[in-house]
Amino acid sequence: MLLRALVESPELRLRVLTGEDGLDRPVGGVFTTDLLDPSRYLSGGEIVLTGLMWHRAPADSAAFVSALGGAGVAALAAGDAALGSVPPDLVEACRAHRLPLLEVPVDVSFAAITERVMRSLLPAGPGPAVARLRRLASEQAGAPPAGVGPSGAMAAVLAVADAEYGVTGWVVSATGRLVAGVPPAPGAALRSALVRASLGARRFPATVTVDGAPFSVYPVPGPPGATGADGPSSHRLACWFVGLAGDFAMWDDERRAVAAELATLVAERRASHEDSRWAARRSADLLMHQVLGWRAGRAGGAEREIAAALRRCRLAAGSPLVAVAVAVPPHAEDRAGGDSPEADLPGAGRPGAAPPGTVEPDAAQESARAVLEEMLPDALVGVCGGTAVALVSGAGDAWRQFQDAVGVLARVPGLDLPFGASVLAGAGEDAADRAGGAGGIAAGRAGAGGEDAAAWPGDAGTSSAVGRASRAVAEARQARRLAELLGGGVRMVDSTQFGSWELLLAMVPGEGRRVFRAALLDPLVAYDRDHGTELVATLEAFLACSGSWSKAAEAMFIHVNSLRYRMRRVEELTGRDPRSLADQAAFLLALRMAD
Repeated sequence: MLLRALVESPELRLRVLTGEDGLDRPVGGVFTTDLLDPSRYLSGGEIVLTGLMWHRAPADSAAFVSALGGAGVAALAAGDAALGSVPPDLVEACRAHRLPLLEVPVDVSFAAITERVMRSLLPAGPGPAVARLRRLASEQAGAPPAGVGPSGAMAAVLAVADAEYGVTGWVVSATGRLVAGVPPAPGAALRSALVRASLGARRFPATVTVDGAPFSVYPVPGPPGATGADGPSSHRLACWFVGLAGDFAMWDDERRAVAAELATLVAERRASHEDSRWAARRSADLLMHQVLGWRAGRAGGAEREIAAALRRCRLAAGSPLVAVAVAVPPHAEDRAGGDSPEADLPGAGRPGAAPPGTVEPDAAQESARAVLEEMLPDALVGVCGGTAVALVSGAGDAWRQFQDAVGVLARVPGLDLPFGASVLAGAGEDAADRAGGAGGIAAGRAGAGGEDAAAWPGDAGTSSAVGRASRAVAEARQARRLAELLGGGVRMVDSTQFGSWELLLAMVPGEGRRVFRAALLDPLVAYDRDHGTELVATLEAFLACSGSWSKAAEAMFIHVNSLRYRMRRVEELTGRDPRSLADQAAFLLALRMAD
């Protein structure tokens, strides 16, 4: 189609800001991005849609437009939702590069533009099967009852495709949650396989074989601001995926067209739902910043307002709390604001771009938010600095949901996701009665938090609810920072590990652990190997008995004089005195360090 036809579409109401002389350019595709430099994902001829999340300063416009011009795109369409209007510096940059720039009204979704372009690219119109699918889907799911989310509408669309064309499928999130589908529901193994195929695919549709049966996967873009399915693979965590039974490469043209249309219909329903959630997400960001910035003893009504807002989010005073934090590592061009304390200060964001006291989330942060929204659907999820944080009542069930989702993501190669968690008991419970346990680095540790609500400063009435929420969020963020130090992969630290030597050792680089262990234990290992002795085992027993000569000798079934002889040999070989508390600590750490 020509760009002019898109501009003249009455339902889109696109306004040309510059580049009127380029409206007769052909449009060969569409790409949605909020990366500062998306050129590596562009092949030329596309219309690029952007929510302007990359815009931090006027110089960014020149860099962004230069990247688009170098890739040979047909035009740029910018939305107003983030900044309120298209910045003048972007207009000037497009004018300098002779790139047509279109303004997208705030009430027009990018999904509508994408649909218009993609329909124009069908070789001979939509075809009777596709047209009938859309008509039937519109009749059955076009106007869902008030309050119904996208899942019900998607299920109706999937049911039509299954009944009319035998195209059986499901919608699955990147965390393995079943969003919608036709019965029977896919098992955990199939959902996990679909997630692995979706997050690792170089292009779509992708195929995966599970128990000898093939399945095809199509992407469903995530919330506005998060990079779409054609963007960086880490940001696919914000997407959902349509999994269809069968291999698309073996289908005829009509079946492929039906599958593609089905994916488009599902994407439209999610896009409509996501557009409506923009204000709610910004309110969640503001509330999370207020919770994080709360300090005991502050006077005034703000505290009561925060407590009331928490109650509206189903965070009842005195209930068990789970807080989970995660940051999707940004690509260089995303330039996330980071997780520094300054990022949380009032006024840190762009004027008018976000509620007071917050910073407008970028693509990586919106992806992190989407991950937590999928893991804990009932949670309050906000972005604080460079980290997304979820806060939810009911520690037991919420914790199991979270662990299941972490298990799915942990099986996806190449993911870099550091999670932090805090679990606080309900008011009046002690540590032994907590609902659910927090998981350690390998998951499965019991308990989290520390004192009851009454032991937290300011815990009286309103302050109890706000203080406990603030504590849980702060602990989860700190645990996330520690998890980030542990290296790559999907890993998690909970607040119970803050004082553990296991966590301390886990953060020591592998080479450092090997050198430390070798310096203290290699001489003993070599001596045992050459002489058939048990110096290492004797040292372990001595330390396990807290340096008691009689108890260690009894545990080793040797005379105490033999034990003293062995310990002297340990001292001679290592230069460390096993009777010294400092050297005992060094030996104990060396013994606990795995190769």
